[in-house]
Amino acid sequence: MISDKLLDMVPLIGLYAETHFRFRIPFSRYFKREPELIFDTPWRLEPGQKLSIFLVVKDAHLYPIKLESVEIEVSQNNQNLCTQNWTLNQDSRERQIDFEFSLGDCDLPLGEIEIFPTLTYSISGKQRLMRIDNYRGTHKTPLRVTIANEGLPKVAGWQTGDTHLHSSLTNDQIEFGASLEQTRKAAQLLGLDFITATDHSYDLDDQPDDYLKNDPELEKWKQSREQIAALNKEHNLTIIPGEEISVANHRGATVHFLHFNDPVYFPGSGDSGEDWPKLRSQLSIDDVLARRSPQTVSVGAHTAYKFPWFQRVLLKRGFWEDKDHNNPELDGVQILCGTPAYTAFHTSRQLWIDALLKGRKLGVYGGSDGHGNLNRNWHVTLPMWSLGTHEDQIFAQSRTIVKSDTTDTSDIVDAMKQRRTALSTGPMGDLTISFEGTSFGIGDTIKAKKKDILKVWYHGLSTEEFGSLMDVTIYAGNLETQEEMLLFHDSELSERFEITQNYTVPGKSYLRLEISSDGSRWPGIYVSSAIWIETLET
Repeated sequence: MISDKLLDMVPLIGLYAETHFRFRIPFSRYFKREPELIFDTPWRLEPGQKLSIFLVVKDAHLYPIKLESVEIEVSQNNQNLCTQNWTLNQDSRERQIDFEFSLGDCDLPLGEIEIFPTLTYSISGKQRLMRIDNYRGTHKTPLRVTIANEGLPKVAGWQTGDTHLHSSLTNDQIEFGASLEQTRKAAQLLGLDFITATDHSYDLDDQPDDYLKNDPELEKWKQSREQIAALNKEHNLTIIPGEEISVANHRGATVHFLHFNDPVYFPGSGDSGEDWPKLRSQLSIDDVLARRSPQTVSVGAHTAYKFPWFQRVLLKRGFWEDKDHNNPELDGVQILCGTPAYTAFHTSRQLWIDALLKGRKLGVYGGSDGHGNLNRNWHVTLPMWSLGTHEDQIFAQSRTIVKSDTTDTSDIVDAMKQRRTALSTGPMGDLTISFEGTSFGIGDTIKAKKKDILKVWYHGLSTEEFGSLMDVTIYAGNLETQEEMLLFHDSELSERFEITQNYTVPGKSYLRLEISSDGSRWPGIYVSSAIWIETLET
């Protein structure tokens, strides 16, 4: 029999992607009576690292599996470079488990290589083969990895991370993520300094073994904090605890909040579908900002991303509008989610600029919104019918850069609180202003008089991997006229640059830095938060 709970959710069947959850009424073409099986690996490898390939096995508690062997072929330009084999002979009944295979015996050349992993396994005694994944209809193209000649572009005193990520604690009828251990290892291979864990608040209050039931004891949320603390003790790469809270914007539509380092759980189930047709989020943007604990950071998530129309209608999902940027307690906004090649980035960027020109001090953030998706993004192309892949919103594709001397959680969070942030998909930069013997950096506020002369210093770099030819712009925002002007622009700066110039204070204003490059797989972009200038009475 179908429970009353599921009958209430029947109008939402078009939203569901989980291959092992289905209603009895509709047909699901991608339903399969075996665990979900996915090979994944980071899209780039930092110099000095050994490449690892991960195998994720999900829902073997429903469909027990025997994992027999793994073969991984590595090629470049259609020529085989090496092949490694592993014998597993392991039975699995786990809800979710992952395996790591290190290509320690392969001497990997620089440049892009192709990975062809194959799993031999048995279900109910019947042997099967799987390459890349076992989803119906997805193209089994090889995993592409760039073996980097140089490290990620970095500037001294800045730490690089992905600030919008989901772990395996995000698990429901729509999506799931990779384990924190796998994500941490992938971050190390990519060259990151820190990551965050921003699982959905409506997943963190579920019972650990049943995502259809809520847990008033919040055992899953507590487990997440304990696991993050344990991993931070064991490894140098820091995981910042957080959650993604569904909240109401000024219209009452649901938007998402990235909320970091709060020891208190915040509920948010408005767009989860758990209580459909009840769609009102428990908290608003202002509620969270008023109730949060000290030394936390709250950031608007993928602010101008517009969900598909059926999600906007059935789940009352909206986006961060102009009025939603106004609360002075808001720390920042994630204006990039994936690559900058889509209109959502440009719309989010403009909303952020409009807020800056109105006097709002908002830090800027990037992030992937990754659910694993280390090499490609597995997604629903047609609900209940087909799955597909693409290379947008993959892990660490869009990164947040934080000005901090260490990767300790307290230092990273404090820097985020001070708006000492930037975003990047490749190039890096920094902006400093000297005035009356004091140096001010990104996120700082200078107090000066009109017509005072400030000395502005900015520098940046990129690599061949991310496009060594850079387009560099310094924007000066005038809060009195509410306009931005170009203080500097050059479209042909190469590899590294360092420039100094003067700036005459027109009144209350700000300066910020942007850099773009051609990139390799996607456009390179760097956007800094501002240095704000407040004027004194003469």
